Amino acid sequence: MTHRSSALVLLGALASCLVLTLCVTLVGGGYYFFNNRINPLAAFSAPASLNRIAFVGNDHNIYLADPVSGTTTALTTDGGSEHAYSYPTWAPDSHRLAFVGYTFENSSPKEGALFTIAPTGENLTPIYKTQQNFPFYLYWSPDSQVVSFLANNASQNIALNIARSDQPDSNQEVDSGAPFYWAWSPDSSQMFTHVGGTRSDNAEARLALLASAAPNTKLSLDAAPGEFQAPQWAQNGMILYSTQDGSAQTIALSDAAGTTTKNLVTYPGRASFALSPDGKQMAYILTEARMRLPHLGPVSVIDANGENERVIFKAPALAFFWSPDSTKLAYLTFTLGDDQFNFDFHAAPSIASLEPEKFFRRTELDQGGDTPIQLHWRVWDRTTETSRTIASFEPTGSFIDMIPFFDQYANSSTFWSPDSQSLVYTSNETDSRGSVFIADAVGNNPPRKIGDGVIAYWSWR
Repeated sequence: MTHRSSALVLLGALASCLVLTLCVTLVGGGYYFFNNRINPLAAFSAPASLNRIAFVGNDHNIYLADPVSGTTTALTTDGGSEHAYSYPTWAPDSHRLAFVGYTFENSSPKEGALFTIAPTGENLTPIYKTQQNFPFYLYWSPDSQVVSFLANNASQNIALNIARSDQPDSNQEVDSGAPFYWAWSPDSSQMFTHVGGTRSDNAEARLALLASAAPNTKLSLDAAPGEFQAPQWAQNGMILYSTQDGSAQTIALSDAAGTTTKNLVTYPGRASFALSPDGKQMAYILTEARMRLPHLGPVSVIDANGENERVIFKAPALAFFWSPDSTKLAYLTFTLGDDQFNFDFHAAPSIASLEPEKFFRRTELDQGGDTPIQLHWRVWDRTTETSRTIASFEPTGSFIDMIPFFDQYANSSTFWSPDSQSLVYTSNETDSRGSVFIADAVGNNPPRKIGDGVIAYWSWR
């Protein structure tokens, strides 16, 4: 590993060290369902199924919050040292929620399951159960009928699985490899996969189309993958990815057949990128190859036709997210304290799946009176071409664990409100407790607290 500034070492190490918080809420719950015991869901008046925030509480339960009234409702109530829940992920139609539950015995995971449930607390369905290969990332199909997810398999590889949202024990393993990233087609019939990293480092690295109805049937693209993580399949049918030709790497936009390709940006190092929901513009961050962080660099935007390229934030940023209406881009910047730690970002998925008990043992940080990292939400307005800071906060471990994989999470979850006016995030108030806040994306009002938890996502509708 090459040397870099102490600030970057701190950021990478601290953020990675805080990965240990990611699965504090990943365990529990499945034991009750495996043994046909009483459903632990709380009794409550059914909230509206739209415009809700799902979050993992400090007590390891799943909650829903009404962003208007601030009322919170528990979907699970047995979270604690023996049972816990995590990875709340909304279906695109917002009529169901998926989450992972674990049961621990003697501080070690005994059983795990992937559940779906209606926001009313009805129709709880265990669609995947395991005693070994635990899920650690969830992603619904656009038609809200299937949950795709990652878990390790018997060969200790990362496996892509799919399960029907309403069918118990309906899991199928459809592909495997490491690392593994993918995007669903708009009609839910296929997945565009990026497996194995970059071709220059791995001769087996591939870009491929995978039919969801025909497990293990792949159509590989001729293009060799460049240095990037998550691809994207836009609503207009175009796919976005990075390709490599010798030492040249290019962010490319093409049709799914690969017959019509537009090269948008040529770059060294690594790239992370996403089209706006309307498909008209692409935001991206280019990261120098020597950097240990997966994403760290200025934020740029370019029109989807390859024109009007401009840098909208010149200092290093960590992640970005388009608003649902495509008029705004939220991005995360940072300031640092003086503590330094050392951890490997890319080990996080394997630890989450193979050894989730480690996530219960968060490394205590001796901050010496200083905040080690402060994140800042900034929002760029596409109409005015201006940016402003709308919130500053010390992130929870679970929030910062998402950042190295933000481009994949942007496919499956959203911090944006459905009306593109607000953002949800989680901030540390003490070493052991987090709070859920809503920030006004326009910046007219200060952030307001709506709950206590470690990670939160808004419903799509």
